[in-house]
Amino acid sequence: MLMDLFTQLLAQLGQQERELTHPAHALIKSRQRFQSLFQNVSQMVWLKDPQGRYLACNPAFEAFMGLSESLLRGKSDDDLYPPQQAQRYLEIDQACLRATEPVVTERWASAVGGSRRALLEITKLALRGPDGQPNGVLGIARDITARWHLSQFEQLRSRILELLAHGADVSHLLQVLVDGLRLLQPEQAGLVALVATGAEQGQALRVVASAGLSKDFIQMMDGQPVASQLDACAVAALSGKQVVVTDLAACRPGVLRMRQGACWAQPFFDALGRTLGVFSVYTATPATPSAADIDLLEQLARLAGLAVERHQVAEQLRTNEAAFRALAEHTPEAVLVHRGGIILYVNPAALRLFGAQTSDQLLGTATYDRIAPAYLPQQLARMQAIVGGKTIVPLVESRFVRLDGSEVDVEVQGTAMLYAGEPAIHVSIHDISERKRAQEQLRVAASVFSHALEGIMITAPDGCIIDVNAAFTRITGYSRDDVLGHTPSMLNSGRNTPLFYQQLWQDLVQRGGWSGELWNRRKDGEVYAQMLHISAVYDQRGAVLQYVALFSDITERKAHEKRLDQLAHFDALTGLPNRALHADRLQHAMVQATRRKQKLGVAFVDLDGFKTINDTYGHEAGDHLLITLARRMRLALRESDTLSRLGGDEFAAVIVDLEQESDCDPLLQRLLTAANQPVLFGSAVLQVSASVGVTFFPQARELTPDQLLRQADLAMYRAKQSGKNQFQLSGFADSMF
Repeated sequence: MLMDLFTQLLAQLGQQERELTHPAHALIKSRQRFQSLFQNVSQMVWLKDPQGRYLACNPAFEAFMGLSESLLRGKSDDDLYPPQQAQRYLEIDQACLRATEPVVTERWASAVGGSRRALLEITKLALRGPDGQPNGVLGIARDITARWHLSQFEQLRSRILELLAHGADVSHLLQVLVDGLRLLQPEQAGLVALVATGAEQGQALRVVASAGLSKDFIQMMDGQPVASQLDACAVAALSGKQVVVTDLAACRPGVLRMRQGACWAQPFFDALGRTLGVFSVYTATPATPSAADIDLLEQLARLAGLAVERHQVAEQLRTNEAAFRALAEHTPEAVLVHRGGIILYVNPAALRLFGAQTSDQLLGTATYDRIAPAYLPQQLARMQAIVGGKTIVPLVESRFVRLDGSEVDVEVQGTAMLYAGEPAIHVSIHDISERKRAQEQLRVAASVFSHALEGIMITAPDGCIIDVNAAFTRITGYSRDDVLGHTPSMLNSGRNTPLFYQQLWQDLVQRGGWSGELWNRRKDGEVYAQMLHISAVYDQRGAVLQYVALFSDITERKAHEKRLDQLAHFDALTGLPNRALHADRLQHAMVQATRRKQKLGVAFVDLDGFKTINDTYGHEAGDHLLITLARRMRLALRESDTLSRLGGDEFAAVIVDLEQESDCDPLLQRLLTAANQPVLFGSAVLQVSASVGVTFFPQARELTPDQLLRQADLAMYRAKQSGKNQFQLSGFADSMF
């Protein structure tokens, strides 16, 4: 403390010089005595008379002021400083003369002419004569600028780290940095520009934060190609090295001449050494940066690089989040933050994990209450290690306690962070109850491995098969010796894509299990469908010990499902779409016709004389006739059209992609011809004709598929009444197009 220095200096003056019989001016009369006392003191020391005139000073004070003692002697602050500044110094001196104790202040002070500015801790003491009246002021000052800069920078650094921990926007982070520069060095301006890659101009500078610079200059800098080298910022970005220009005006025209003054620029990089951007400092007048200026620039650039790289990593994680959630959307991570064992923050997933309805049920409570007693020593040790900055195993299995008292198996990761500006612990919690249950099921399954009806395949973590059961051999045809040492890819049928297997393995690694259907190939080459369940088996340390796959042959089930689908949507006799599928396809065709601004026709076909065939030759002949005519009529239409059997001898056709209604006529004629052709049944010749009613879509009013079919049905009856073996239009098709 400066008070200690005062005590030492006054002691050196000697008992005689501090007695009332020796006034302070006696010290001034003895120049050699003053110098011997103060010239080797590192702090600044000076002496003034009661009127504020400098009487003496030591070399440290001369160095700061930029003036020798001989030039200072006899001058007052009014002679050296602007009026307002001189008045402040005078008021402090007068307060000191009135005080009985030393006056201690911290103040930013400037050298004469403003060539230097520093934060000083100043202690002033009034020297008094025998009558007790003040006859001088002794001042001692210590430069605490470096200490203040260090303190301010540490605060800035902590603020940046806190913002990083809370996921603040990168532009806000960088603005805080340049604002911090202005706080530390008010006479300097700052700019942060990121290197962006464009398709046309290559790499360019994008200004994301600035302080103390004009809008015109910022606009001129923003978008500047790195290769232009028009500014120290661009040169630093291109070279990847620090650039210092002490006088921008002295540079050649067109290069580094975008403003007056000086500039020093420091690029910052990612972990791979790639240039992310540049932190630049500007002064209004030519200047040479001090070692402290360069050190501050480098530290600010490092923080900028950290902020930008963290932002890029966060952006990449957000980009991948959608893909991850598609694989693990039912296993969201629970997150809580605690300090000193008290919960400060919980996310919605944590509420669900602990069975809380609101965050108030958890906030402010002890983390210890949420840890199962058997795992409390484990978690307490991890907390102490994190607080102490020690290395811990990133992920461990543990067990937590819900609010209702039930326990849940979890996987826990804890890391140190700043929360609300203070150290805290960030905890990610993954519910592994399902995985633990699956592991237990696998252990049980292992005891009946040889007798299981499902095929079982066990692989090492690298995928090599290490065991199979008898059911595996029965289903695949491969013996145990055939597959040991091979990977399951030998069973690949080729029907599933590489992306399918990539997603399967990603899900397996992240969730510890996968279930689904796939197609494999037996030893004899037959492709079959299987239902597959894969689970990871872990050792006590949480490492994958084995993968166990249980599968069953579901080929017959798939075939049965296909047959059921066929029965639900297709006519069992003719194989044509049935009434339900007809309605679905007609609805789809109506949507397409509206979108494409085209027409479609709906034809209702009824066979003439079919009942006579049935009555004369029997139902077997009738069925043969229906099958044959269905095939012929289908061939009479185009591939894009649909022919359906509605029931009995009734059929319906959906005729699409018509520019005008008359385009339908040739197709209708072909339908009539197909229905009129004779059909051989044994020695009998079967022959019928068809009556066809046609309507069109769209019409002047909105219609449902069923209404269109009824219009065509009515037109078909008019065809029968008009002599059969012909088609009739419905008369309702008042076209919209």
